[in-house]
Amino acid sequence: MDKILISGIDAVTAIGVTPEERTMKQRLSIDIEIWTDISRAAQQDSLKDALDYSKVAGLAMEVCRSRDFHLIETVAEVLAARILSDFPTPQVRVVVRKVSPVLEPRVSYVSVEVIRAR
Repeated sequence: MDKILISGIDAVTAIGVTPEERTMKQRLSIDIEIWTDISRAAQQDSLKDALDYSKVAGLAMEVCRSRDFHLIETVAEVLAARILSDFPTPQVRVVVRKVSPVLEPRVSYVSVEVIRAR
């Protein structure tokens, strides 16, 4: 099985455990890996035979804008479920990174990874 990897989708969402944290939108960086057979698309060299990864990236943005979230775990689960529902893939891997999530000690990001299958 082949895979398509969409890396570094830059999304902004209201996320955080406390209401105060959710008042200021925060940056997430999202990677999505989709298992799919790319052979027909490669042979035909046609988007109509391919999984349109711009639509997958757009879905990630749509999910992040759809509501407030408390946890990046929830963002990853909702996104994985939507991809499995909306696209012809047997399995998806989603990584969600919350960029600069805590003040002290300073860290670059915190991430969660989920792998879900039909």
